[in-house]
Amino acid sequence: MHTNSRNSDKAKLITGTLLSAALLLGGCSNTNGDSNKGGEEKVSKPSNTFVSIDNYNGEGYELPNGKKTDKVAEANRDQITEATKKFFLDTYKTEVNVHNIVGNKDGASVFVESVGEPHFHTFAIVPIDSQEKVMTDGIWTQEGQVEAAIKSGLYAMIYEDQLKELDSYLEDFTSKQPVTGMQEEAIQNVRSTGFTTPYYYISVLDDGFDALYENYLENPKTTKEEWQQAAQSLEINPKGYRITIQLFMKEKDQKPDQKILDQISTDLENMDTLSPGYYSVYLNDNTIDAKSADGTKESTIKRANPNYIKKQ
Repeated sequence: MHTNSRNSDKAKLITGTLLSAALLLGGCSNTNGDSNKGGEEKVSKPSNTFVSIDNYNGEGYELPNGKKTDKVAEANRDQITEATKKFFLDTYKTEVNVHNIVGNKDGASVFVESVGEPHFHTFAIVPIDSQEKVMTDGIWTQEGQVEAAIKSGLYAMIYEDQLKELDSYLEDFTSKQPVTGMQEEAIQNVRSTGFTTPYYYISVLDDGFDALYENYLENPKTTKEEWQQAAQSLEINPKGYRITIQLFMKEKDQKPDQKILDQISTDLENMDTLSPGYYSVYLNDNTIDAKSADGTKESTIKRANPNYIKKQ
């Protein structure tokens, strides 16, 4: 690894897509039950590669059977980077930065972050053939993956003020309690969960955002105010939006504290300024699996499906 009803049916369909992506990307999406693709809960298998979240920047992340292609990808990093940037600009009308390229069984997974807004993290695949030729003309993405990421970024633009309230709360909470989030560098290198912060990521399942996505492709220069105006015509069903909060204990060897989880849950329930959606909270110990970038394990505690915190 080189660092540098309708909604229910749709969620089931998207879950299948996520599982396919999971086979390709291992733990990079870190679903925890509510990824940007609506996936099912995933718990890490026992591993001797767990490291402190404080020290984790994505180093050590790897994909199954990817060692050979990883070397090929690194040798062709400039070519892959240039081709990936062009692909996203041509296909999704979005300028991106390439943060990490990781070999997989049949190619390289390229982790990107959008430049400006809508802001999101996602990935693309560059095939590498049996002769170790990098096939940049064959770049592809998992069905619905980038679309979902862009929609989550649009959601964040539309509900910017409400999300600032959530950000402020989580920053204050983590400054007073023995919990922390993920480093920005790790997010850049191993996350593909759409709009993602050190503390949470957003998933959009509502078909109402399909029209906004199409409008984005037609006019990516649409302003935040214009997106907010367009969203007023949507029939907002909170079930169509998932905000997944994931925190880690600050101290090594400290188990997740139920009192802390209960406090966060109560605080969120009492906040009337949050954006619409189903909120879930996961609290892990201090470690994350460096190979899979997954912090969930048997000790993880949660407030999640079916007991979401629901906000209108």
